[in-house]
Amino acid sequence: MVDIAIIGGGASGLIAALTAGGAGRSVCIVEKEERCGRKLLATGNGRCNLANRDFSLDHFHGSVLSKAETVFETMTPERLEEFWRQLGIDFVEGDRGKLYPRSLQASSVLNVLRRENERLGVRVMTGTEVTQVKPVKDGFLLSVTERSEKEKTLSQSKLKARKVLLCAGGKASPAFGAAGEGAKLASALGIRIAPLSPAICRLRADSPYLKRLMGSKTEGPAVLRVDGKPVMEAEGEILFTEEGLSGPPILDLSRAAGEALKESRFVEVALDLAPDYPEGRLFAYLMERASRLAMASAEEMLEGWLRKQLILPVLAEAKIDKNTPAGELDKKQLSRLQSTLKAFTFPIKSLDGFKDAQVTVGGIKGNEVTEKLELVKVPGLYACGEVLDLDGDCGGYNLTWAFASAVTASMAACEAIAREEDK
Repeated sequence: MVDIAIIGGGASGLIAALTAGGAGRSVCIVEKEERCGRKLLATGNGRCNLANRDFSLDHFHGSVLSKAETVFETMTPERLEEFWRQLGIDFVEGDRGKLYPRSLQASSVLNVLRRENERLGVRVMTGTEVTQVKPVKDGFLLSVTERSEKEKTLSQSKLKARKVLLCAGGKASPAFGAAGEGAKLASALGIRIAPLSPAICRLRADSPYLKRLMGSKTEGPAVLRVDGKPVMEAEGEILFTEEGLSGPPILDLSRAAGEALKESRFVEVALDLAPDYPEGRLFAYLMERASRLAMASAEEMLEGWLRKQLILPVLAEAKIDKNTPAGELDKKQLSRLQSTLKAFTFPIKSLDGFKDAQVTVGGIKGNEVTEKLELVKVPGLYACGEVLDLDGDCGGYNLTWAFASAVTASMAACEAIAREEDK
């Protein structure tokens, strides 16, 4: 029997183990993949975006938000930064306040966590999946299935623990083992789960221009509109894909887009292709440019000013024949061209699936856990990270939550064991 069993060896599981092991408790991580922390290696494009200088609860969403406020009052960003510093991870700041390990290597972070857990004597069972969590008189009995890749066999066994931490994550990025097992295990115990859906992912658009635009990019604001009304804006490099839009601003908008699509509302993204020109000034400039290049075609008039891949789609959207001489463009045509340049619009039909998503929306609902992240209906069972109905914006917020929630739940489990021992 171990003091604490941790289901899932991802970001939150590794931190939870380190916290409990550091408190002198016997700990066992049960991870279904062959190695712990695979998804962590992919975060921040392999650089591991651990946190963000611009910390605010406004960057988090979901029914666990009120509990997250309490968690972050104790595990403040400053305390988390000091936690990493003590492990040897110093930060360097990137764009939009993103904090990375100075090595800019996610492997550095994972190696530190593995090494520290090994030093603390944490037992790690890889290639092993928990199929059931059963409360018993003095703790929990876990049914586990161990997979032997070498012998191609499965073996069943039981693991007994005084407390259990559910750190199995969500369904985003199944290539790294995510499959939503945490929600399934909690649901089997009568815990209510908010439906799981992908976020921080590309948007699939319904547009005739994507084939021509695929592989090109632009930079500027992207405005999310729902039923014709702007609801959110993000700025940065936007990439055109075969099926829609990608890039940091699009990832930022994806959660709100997904929520609106669930409600069957009309969703679109409008791109400003001339952010350095206010509308009135842009119209005057287009008038001047058309006059200056009067002998050129409408297509030729825009070349050298607008990215080439965008010219024909923009003209088509503005209902202007590409061969029309620039000098013959009237005010109505130039007004339509201005409107298209300031709001080149793509109707959104769906989000990319879990396959390419970075985070899961949904999970264990907020009223199912205490402020210490213990399940109300199953005392002694705690939940951390992505398995809970809380997700953050792109930029390190989800890892910040994974770490802070893991420390909170792990410390609470250790304190509960200590109280039981004092009786």
